[in-house]
Amino acid sequence: MWLSSTIVFKFFPRWCVKAGRGPEWELNRRTGLVRVWRYRRTIPFLGRRKATVIEAPFYEFDGWVASGATQYGPRFDFILCHRYSKLEVHLGDVMLGWHHVSRPCYAFWDFLQNYMDVTRPLPEFPVLEPHRHKDPVTAEHDRKTGRPERYWRDMDDATFKQKEDEMYNRVLRINTEQRPNLMAKKVRYAHMTPEDMLAYGRGRCDSRQSRAKSGESVRLV
Repeated sequence: MWLSSTIVFKFFPRWCVKAGRGPEWELNRRTGLVRVWRYRRTIPFLGRRKATVIEAPFYEFDGWVASGATQYGPRFDFILCHRYSKLEVHLGDVMLGWHHVSRPCYAFWDFLQNYMDVTRPLPEFPVLEPHRHKDPVTAEHDRKTGRPERYWRDMDDATFKQKEDEMYNRVLRINTEQRPNLMAKKVRYAHMTPEDMLAYGRGRCDSRQSRAKSGESVRLV
């Protein structure tokens, strides 16, 4: 087995080592668009086929929490669903992974809305810190508040752990399920039945909880 694999990697590298097919999705803060790449099935010996790119404004998407069950208990995933079509963008499996509670998904939805809102500074997130000066609104906010340029990167481990615990406690206090769904009274969702629209438009928390227990999706507002 070792000899066979060595021969393949040595003499046929292009056959066994290939680059990824390309990006899956993009949330662009500058343009306010969500871009999704759809790849068709590759036919052997004919090369890769051109991908289909779909774009839609971020404000046309809704956040959904998909629930399921495993032998270890419940699990939740976050999905962006286009309000007027069947387009779905699975973000949670890459950015969050599976959780046994739903509130990290709620926090992620708030994070995305903050990130795509160009009237507000970028969220306080260590990964985004090197890029804060590139965003005009964020740069102006940091200048007025006196935020250090290397706030997260120069933080000691003990303080970082304290900040991490504080953010986690704020996540646990999120009350997303109590927010009324005002949009349900204005539009018809491609992913919802009229009964769901009526229940969510009234802000009924019991309907959401029952759907989550049954392994279905819950829309965030």
